[in-house]
Amino acid sequence: MGLVNKVLTVGAASAAIYGIRKGMQNGTFQRLPETINNALDNPQIQQFMQPIQNMVNNQNQSGVEPTNAVQTIAEQEAKNNNAHFEQW
Repeated sequence: MGLVNKVLTVGAASAAIYGIRKGMQNGTFQRLPETINNALDNPQIQQFMQPIQNMVNNQNQSGVEPTNAVQTIAEQEAKNNNAHFEQW
């Protein structure tokens, strides 16, 4: 590993440690679980996550190839977007 890589690695680790310390001091990390829960309760996030959960469930049950599952989700999202624009 070159000297530049070592310096970058040490710099990244130092920045992470600094950020964690600041987050602990100002209470950001204490509010983090609540913030994540609030974000996951957002209906738009749930709508986004539903096809992904369906994809995982379908893979577990029927052995669907990942590319097919992703393609199916993309097609469904395209239909949803088209239906949304048709309402306008």
